[in-house]
Amino acid sequence: MAKKTLVIDDISGETGARTRRFSLDGTEYEIDLTDASFADLRAALKPFMKAGRSVGGGSTGARRAASNGRKPATRRRSSSKAPTEAALIRAWARANGMAVTERGRVAPELRAAWEAAGSPR
Repeated sequence: MAKKTLVIDDISGETGARTRRFSLDGTEYEIDLTDASFADLRAALKPFMKAGRSVGGGSTGARRAASNGRKPATRRRSSSKAPTEAALIRAWARANGMAVTERGRVAPELRAAWEAAGSPR
């Protein structure tokens, strides 16, 4: 005998939901949502997602994409020729005789010194 499992939307109580994943502050969450409820969640988060940076990828991003029906997130590249904040910090640090790495994250102490100097540009 076959069983049919009904997934109930955790917000609206409607049937026909799917399990969706998202993360916030380093904690990953699962929630059962219909397409309409998921659209509401995405609309609520859209301004924050637009202003934020995608840092995922790899297998976790692929799993997340599979769970919500979207393509995996990719890193956005600036089409502008303007230097990034990291590039500005590195240039400032070099001009002030500080040791600077060419790639990777800007050291927190370096960023703090740049901010303490009034974030000169």
